[in-house]
Amino acid sequence: MDEELELQTVEACIAACNECSRICLGHVRHCLDIGGDHAEPDHIAMLLTCAQVCRTAAELMTLDSEWHPTFCDLCAQVCEECADACAAMDDMEECTAACRECAQSCRRMVSEIGEDADVPA
Repeated sequence: MDEELELQTVEACIAACNECSRICLGHVRHCLDIGGDHAEPDHIAMLLTCAQVCRTAAELMTLDSEWHPTFCDLCAQVCEECADACAAMDDMEECTAACRECAQSCRRMVSEIGEDADVPA
């Protein structure tokens, strides 16, 4: 893959991960304010987990860690799970969209960059 295109793919993924983390964290307060199913411990834990995984994925990509393709694959899985949980509730469209975008960006990065990366065995 072209080095400039690779850099653009990674930068787009970092941006998507940072945005998803920001939105998930912002929705913790939103969900607690709404209450009910939104404030259930499992849902709040999902939002916090997604935010942390996204933040860590962005940091590993920024460091050009050899682990970032593996971790970004995990990030995509967590984001999809969070998106599904948020999609099942009212007034969570922004969070759902950010999680799906991040998952898609992570998968794109892994498929385009991951195959060229030296991933530890």
